Amino acid sequence: MQSYLTHYRQPKANTNSWKEIVDQLIHLRKSKSYSQEVLAHRIGCTSSLIHKWEQHKRVPSGFMFSCWLDALGAQIKISEKI
Repeated sequence: MQSYLTHYRQPKANTNSWKEIVDQLIHLRKSKSYSQEVLAHRIGCTSSLIHKWEQHKRVPSGFMFSCWLDALGAQIKISEKI
């Protein structure tokens, strides 16, 4: 199911690419044996916010994505879709 970004003059389709990144971050958190509470402390936010991100109920801002990556010692590599 596609959602639409409505803050543009013409609605734009919102892809779900960010969900793949979140799923990878969840896997990495679990592989490091971090609880949501530990991760929240490392980022400096609440564990309920981590829970909402991981349930795909909220989308972290670009800054919070980078904080999440830093807290897990990860980085994003950009490549063209094939």
